Amino acid sequence: MASGHTALERLESLAPERRALLLETAASAFAENGFSDASFNAILKAAKVSKGQAYYYVRDKGDLYCAVIEKALGELISQVDFSGLMDVRDAESFWMGLDDAFARIADLLIADPRLAALGRTMYEGPSAESAIDGPLNHIREAVGHYVKLGQMLNAIRSDVPLTMIVEMIFSAGRALDGWFAENWDDLAPEEARRLNIEGLKMIRAMVAPAARQSPVS
Repeated sequence: MASGHTALERLESLAPERRALLLETAASAFAENGFSDASFNAILKAAKVSKGQAYYYVRDKGDLYCAVIEKALGELISQVDFSGLMDVRDAESFWMGLDDAFARIADLLIADPRLAALGRTMYEGPSAESAIDGPLNHIREAVGHYVKLGQMLNAIRSDVPLTMIVEMIFSAGRALDGWFAENWDDLAPEEARRLNIEGLKMIRAMVAPAARQSPVS
């Protein structure tokens, strides 16, 4: 098997045109059919990749799906400017920065139906979730980073363990995303934007500092 910790890294060994075709074909198949109903064999046939070649780079359909999701998340995040959060000096500007980032993500998903459809597949069930364990752990790590920043600014409580807060935010975020995945097709763009921000407000209320709490030094 090609070297690399993840399928996406291993696919870097594949010729650029062939890698692009495989990932593009797989992304379309997963977005259209979901993880469970997408056919690994059909994807390989459409991408003109033999099973023998495919198994040099990916272990199975779940591995290929993970590569597609990792690539999609990377492209999504690259279009969201989080740099402003690095310069915030108080709790309110911290949450305003997150508001702006969440609004940008909502706009990108509204503008790209296939990306939104791919996102919905992440909430299809245990098999899909198990396949993307790596990307989900990266998201959890990013949550931990911003929780620490929020605590330094007294935007997030620090009277309970960090890991407890991270898991609560991660779980709440997954629940909100899952709701959006289930209801996305019924939401008008403006309502999707509004509810996205309202969801962040609910998370903010959940982790708000207790009264008279001092910032973390």
